[in-house]
Amino acid sequence: MTKSIFGLFTALLCWVSIVIAIQCFRKKRWGLGTLFVLNAFTNLVNAIHAFSGTLF
Repeated sequence: MTKSIFGLFTALLCWVSIVIAIQCFRKKRWGLGTLFVLNAFTNLVNAIHAFSGTLF
């Protein structure tokens, strides 16, 4: 149960990071946008790990 709650939370953070990254790229803030894309990727990996228990 705890793992699925953590997975949902990190999936939500992934979605928020993608939305913020899109806004940053629209305002031509490339460095900040890239940082949020990397954050979204990290959150996606953490969500997969929380749901499945393994990464590979």
